[in-house]
Amino acid sequence: MLDIEGDLTYRFSIGGTTQRHSIGPTGRVRQLWNVGWQELREMVAVLNDGSYLKATAPATFLSVTATTPAVTGEVYSEIDWPLSAVGVYGVRVLTGTRWYPLKRIPWAAYQDYQYEGFLETIRSTRGPIAYIPRLIPSGVGSVETVGKIMILPVPVSGSFRLWYLEAWAPLTADTDVFPGHAEFIEWNLHNTLIKMLSPDGNSGDQYQMWKDALERCRDRIETRARRLDSGTSSEPRDARGDGMDPDLWGEPGRF
Repeated sequence: MLDIEGDLTYRFSIGGTTQRHSIGPTGRVRQLWNVGWQELREMVAVLNDGSYLKATAPATFLSVTATTPAVTGEVYSEIDWPLSAVGVYGVRVLTGTRWYPLKRIPWAAYQDYQYEGFLETIRSTRGPIAYIPRLIPSGVGSVETVGKIMILPVPVSGSFRLWYLEAWAPLTADTDVFPGHAEFIEWNLHNTLIKMLSPDGNSGDQYQMWKDALERCRDRIETRARRLDSGTSSEPRDARGDGMDPDLWGEPGRF
């Protein structure tokens, strides 16, 4: 943190303007840096770069009473959105012997999965299909309340894990560290410099210069995220049968 603050004060040429741009553990510069770092982590997570995602330990639907509808007669049950999470980026479910991802769907579509075919009625390991983050955790004073995630259809059995982005706790001590790639650090340096311009009023060409650098860093971050995603199919295909009909004989042309 001390090194980063030194970089910021040098690039901004703070000089004697510490009344507007106070430094140190309780100063404005470190506060603005932490705000920017929070923005960065959420941007990276949305781009499907898993650099800052965490996962919960596996838990059974039965242990969290998710095998019964949240409301009698409804088509979904609910699991807790952890207190420390600001965003849920995936739900993985284990039924039988395999893990599979749930599809994230909009809230308006939660009643689209009411139909049960004959096969589903006789399967003892029927699993859910989709999830919807419904309510973010909240708090009043020192009392915090977990949020809720809708799971549908209501599972009969199985286990689940949540992949989430943890809430950011500001780091302001001299020796605090910020793990990330070079473009992550550089993006937030320019982001913080732009934030520091606000009380100065006359930003001149500095804003445009730092904005251009900020966009170049974001382009590199997005390029890296796309490269990480390149292991997925490059062409649209019908994936509805994935995992249900494996190609055991290696026949060409089959997925």
